[in-house]
Amino acid sequence: MAVVQINEIDERRTFLLPPDTAAERFEPLTGFVEIWRTKGASGRLPAWKDFDFYDFVGWHGYIYVDQVVERDPLEMRCRLWGIELTELLGFDETGKLFSESPAASAPGRLEINSRVVGEGLACLMSGRAVAWGSHTPFTVVKLPCADDGVTVDHILGCAWPIHAAGF
Repeated sequence: MAVVQINEIDERRTFLLPPDTAAERFEPLTGFVEIWRTKGASGRLPAWKDFDFYDFVGWHGYIYVDQVVERDPLEMRCRLWGIELTELLGFDETGKLFSESPAASAPGRLEINSRVVGEGLACLMSGRAVAWGSHTPFTVVKLPCADDGVTVDHILGCAWPIHAAGF
């Protein structure tokens, strides 16, 4: 069963879902989720190293990758931050710790990341990002990756602005 959180202030909706949830449930990021799903085998999570740059044609500028550097308390380092995200949001997260990110102050964000890492759940969020004086509606997916197929060590994410062209 999906866990749903709604932040009434910014109308952000968050769904924590089992990783085998139908890809269509992640609309408009169905194609991105399908790419992730093709890398896993026999019910195991894919490893970040299983992906190739060319797997993400069309998605490149909207992808981010967070590497788990500490589990208790959870700390992650952003290893990849798409250029389109930098352009839209006005900051580059590459190399930064989650605790240094503007996202760290968002209500519930650490708990959500902790559940993705600790339970291997997928996360679907929708809401608005405020940057450069504008409110940009986004759909975000966070997908667990594990070198051993079980223990999550990376989160592969895609933050898709609603105005972006679909695939």
